[in-house]
Amino acid sequence: MRHFRPTVRFRPRSKRRQVRRELPYQGRSSLLTRGELAFFRALRDAIGSRYGISLKTRLADVVTCPPDMWDTPHGWRISQKHLDFVLYDPLTARTVATVELDDRTHEQRDRRKRDVFVDHALDAAGVVLIRFRAASRYVPFAIRRQIEIAIAKPCDLP
Repeated sequence: MRHFRPTVRFRPRSKRRQVRRELPYQGRSSLLTRGELAFFRALRDAIGSRYGISLKTRLADVVTCPPDMWDTPHGWRISQKHLDFVLYDPLTARTVATVELDDRTHEQRDRRKRDVFVDHALDAAGVVLIRFRAASRYVPFAIRRQIEIAIAKPCDLP
């Protein structure tokens, strides 16, 4: 039986410093802002182990389009956007709902246009979207209740 050995590449210190100077990138201290982290903690408390939570997931990982449309505006638009949180079934990884945390930036004109597009794309794909207004405090029970209501809604049939 072969054991997996991760590939680790070591560069001499002088080469590492050189690469750092060539590229303008820096590591982030956290995946989430303080406001997002506060909501994430309340969301985690609200759902417990019932669902998994994916952070900052690309819209294209939740909805898709035909292969020949990826190089068109339809594909570009979903590949360039992300969702704040995605709730998924921990056994099947099936998307249960998407969650957007709307802060003051969502009042800006370009952000409103982005939100309308995301709303329509998720609706067209039959994916539940739940929007929460950013706040200074969150009540996990209220979050859980809003999620339960959104997931339990019957589909609109034509």
